[in-house]
Amino acid sequence: MDKSSRWDQVLAMLARDKRLGVSEVAQELGISESTVRRDFVEMERAQLARRTHGGIVAIDVAYSLAINARAGDQAADARERVSDFAAGLVEPGQIVGFNGGRSTTATARTVVSRPDMDSRDGRPGLTVVCAALNIAIDAVLRPAIRTVVLGGVAEPHSFELTGPLATATMRDLWLDIMFVGMIGLDVQAGLTCHSDAEAGVTRTMIGHSRRVVGLATADKIGERAMAGICPIGALTDLVIAGELDEELRRHLQETSVRLHEV
Repeated sequence: MDKSSRWDQVLAMLARDKRLGVSEVAQELGISESTVRRDFVEMERAQLARRTHGGIVAIDVAYSLAINARAGDQAADARERVSDFAAGLVEPGQIVGFNGGRSTTATARTVVSRPDMDSRDGRPGLTVVCAALNIAIDAVLRPAIRTVVLGGVAEPHSFELTGPLATATMRDLWLDIMFVGMIGLDVQAGLTCHSDAEAGVTRTMIGHSRRVVGLATADKIGERAMAGICPIGALTDLVIAGELDEELRRHLQETSVRLHEV
């Protein structure tokens, strides 16, 4: 088991139990206690946990960011299908952007965990440009991944970075592929979210990417949130799980957006 896989499992256990001992982790993962102790030291340095005598305890913000803070809802299976397919669109060495959200978080976690994303000749296996702090934490745990975090003000519920600093940083960056999560997907309103500040940063990321992939589940169709991100036609691809209505299907054809139903 490599370090990234071990840490994923330890963080999930920590989220469940709030406190872990060296011996119990070693037994559950089938690894040596010396390996567990080294992991605990490194996790404390990464501010993912705090060491205690014989183990670690959770740092609430850190561990809830590193796992999915909103996991366990009914759409989890659909999001997993979306993230598995979307992650396969990424090629090693690319520069990949993510805005915040459950589908983008799941996709980012799947992408950075791919074994073929290893560094070669001193170059990163992948460069991830993050507009959300939880995605950055997932990515930075992998040594082969170069993680770029936009500046700005962190939104407390979505963990997204917003404001003029985030937008200004993104204006100097260029992406090979951008994954866009959303609250609503509507033929007239396009892609929408709850925050105009988040939408503004996401629009800049979209404008600086060769390929723009929307990630959605069928429950998003026909929904409208307050802030418009972009029209559907700004996408190059849409990955969606669930049934589509005919109006959306026709609109995708008319705007030449590639549809991937999973």
